[in-house]
Amino acid sequence: MLKQLAPVSLLNNNFSEKVKKAELSGAGPEMLRELLGKGRAKMGIFAGDLNEGALEIGQVASTINNIKPAGEILKEIWDDFLLIKKKLSD
Repeated sequence: MLKQLAPVSLLNNNFSEKVKKAELSGAGPEMLRELLGKGRAKMGIFAGDLNEGALEIGQVASTINNIKPAGEILKEIWDDFLLIKKKLSD
């Protein structure tokens, strides 16, 4: 989104929907700058406004295939650690 200004991957929220609608209606760079305004990223990142803030997401987000419980993730990390530790000690 916002390719006319600086391409970013935005979290889906009210603001990203406004950007999407503006871009689909042919908004130019000036209109997008006005929509972005000042402090939009700060609003999302520091003020915690998840609806109107500009929240960029990394491209790595597209590699997430499933959501696991934290305990399962920690068990996988621990098991991997034990496996590598065993390999190093052999």
